[in-house]
Amino acid sequence: MESLNSLGINCTADSVPHIALLGSGGGQRAAVGLVGSLYQMKKDGLLDTLLYLGGVSGSTWSMSSLYSDPQWSTNMNTAVSKLSGPGVELEQALGWLIERAKEEHFSLTDVWGALTSAAFMKQMDLRHLSDDAGQNATNPYPIYSAIENSFSDGPIEGKWFEMSPHESGFPEMGLFIETSLLGSKFQDGRLLEKKPEMDMVKLQGLCLQLQEVWRKVKIFFSRGLRRFWNPYKPASCFQLIDAGLFINVSYPSFLGDKRDIDLIIAPEFSAGNMFEALDYAAEVNKPFPKIDDKVLEERDWPKDCYVFEGKDKEPTIVYLPLFNRKNCKGLFHKHTLKERGTRIFWRIFLLYRFTAYIISSRIPLLL
Repeated sequence: MESLNSLGINCTADSVPHIALLGSGGGQRAAVGLVGSLYQMKKDGLLDTLLYLGGVSGSTWSMSSLYSDPQWSTNMNTAVSKLSGPGVELEQALGWLIERAKEEHFSLTDVWGALTSAAFMKQMDLRHLSDDAGQNATNPYPIYSAIENSFSDGPIEGKWFEMSPHESGFPEMGLFIETSLLGSKFQDGRLLEKKPEMDMVKLQGLCLQLQEVWRKVKIFFSRGLRRFWNPYKPASCFQLIDAGLFINVSYPSFLGDKRDIDLIIAPEFSAGNMFEALDYAAEVNKPFPKIDDKVLEERDWPKDCYVFEGKDKEPTIVYLPLFNRKNCKGLFHKHTLKERGTRIFWRIFLLYRFTAYIISSRIPLLL
């Protein structure tokens, strides 16, 4: 509230808007991009306005790194410096993998988690997600997202899976367990066997996996959930994979009544489908602002900023594609965005051009 008032936006404790920033997928580009966006928001006095920070795929790399510091939102310089740190010794990463190899469901996902943590985020973070439950309330509340893939013929409502410091589960079906029990065995809502909670290295591998890499997480929520898909052959575990393969921004966890979001700030660091959440929201009957057909025609060559104004229970969405006609004008043709956009030069050049222009000029005006 103090941050909003300092920006000239008068509000009381009862009228503070619920604002979420949702980082997209996009690998290392998304990890760096999210930190850059948050850094710029801090400089402009906007970071403290965020109630939630959500992420999928590449953005979860930087989220897990950020929250290793309980005071990160007041110390963004440290968060940025980690990205250029010395990294992790090979022996440390291999030691972690050797311990994971002793577990029942060791897979390539563990290898990917170790690689992500050691090579890209420069730390092997062994804390648990539930440890963040008591963190500084000035930090935005984190929501990590994945999708459930074993029931390929199941309903779309049962695909999205979210993990927060307090609970994890299927938001649209109202099925949750305590995050400290994530990985344990349940049946008919009853705890059968408590297993150690996964650490953040493993969670990074879970949220950001290659196309065919998946991890089995043993969770049974209720008999009703099994009947919802297949009453005769219930699977022994859920298969959680990269949510970016489904929707590359974590909209599903922030639509509807549960979090009552007023404003979503959605920086898009990928070069994929710009408006993929629209069809999803319509299919699950979630409130989502109307997007004009003329805007949808721009998905392959978008502008730098879109504001989709919400009505009634619809959140207003500020959509910020990194690869857009303003940033990329004169640099390369639109049809080569995806191929050339992954080069390190373009990542860094466009990232800071994007954050400096969009975050400092458009967001304050909207607020």
